[in-house]
Amino acid sequence: MKEKINFICVGIQKSGTSTLHDILQQHPDIALPTYKETHFFRDSEKFDKGIDSYFNYFSNQTKPFLVEIDPEYAYFEECAKRIKNTLGTIKIIFILRNPVDRAYSHYLMTKGRGLEKLSFKEAILKEQNRLNTHYNKIHYSYISRGFYSEQIRRFETIFGEENIQIYFFEDLVNNTQKVIADILEFTKIPSFEFDFTIKSNVASQAKSKTLRDFIYKPNPIKKAIGKLIPIKSWKDKLAHTVASINKKPLKKEPLSPIEKREIYQQFYRKEITELEKKYNRNLSHWKYE
Repeated sequence: MKEKINFICVGIQKSGTSTLHDILQQHPDIALPTYKETHFFRDSEKFDKGIDSYFNYFSNQTKPFLVEIDPEYAYFEECAKRIKNTLGTIKIIFILRNPVDRAYSHYLMTKGRGLEKLSFKEAILKEQNRLNTHYNKIHYSYISRGFYSEQIRRFETIFGEENIQIYFFEDLVNNTQKVIADILEFTKIPSFEFDFTIKSNVASQAKSKTLRDFIYKPNPIKKAIGKLIPIKSWKDKLAHTVASINKKPLKKEPLSPIEKREIYQQFYRKEITELEKKYNRNLSHWKYE
């Protein structure tokens, strides 16, 4: 079964992975999970069910190339070893985004799901003390997910630098065709004429807060309904469908230049400089001096 997975895009969250997923989904030789992000290698309960359970997430296992895109895998430390031990040495893709913008986008997503009551500034100040559970690391890791170098090194150590490819969010947005062509070449998947005009994962908020809270927050009624639906994929499909129906475009207040500068100088100055040196890339547009 190991040879069935061609590559995994492990991150970064809020960096265009939904766009990548929706484009690759058009390829007739590529099979992706029925719904993006299985979280199989992040969640111990899923991982402990074994490899057969993992492949059940894929809609068509007869296609020659199986691919997963799950940006949770970059951040959670156990994922790299779990992927290697389960699938062997495969190709790994990263997409990196300005960490200040990424952090705020993550915050807006969490707030839009009704899981965040703090202001962005308050959430950042309290982040380290909040990251004391697996659940909190998923939802409130706004700043800590932006330290990309550490996450990349973890995968390089386990898979080898030759099996890791790094892309940047701006390139995916502004030169989508070239990035996709490069990914296919790197992973040895045949080229294809894609439709690049699709829009994916547009920032949204809930039409109904009550329905939103029912989907994303633990509650006894949802637990009882879950027991009546025996197959996990059916539960996922129902939740995905209801959540999609309940979305409307998000009206968001952008971060001010002062706020961006404060976050950059406090957290990411050294990180961005390190990325520039390693990848010989001018990231001055990520800086707020």
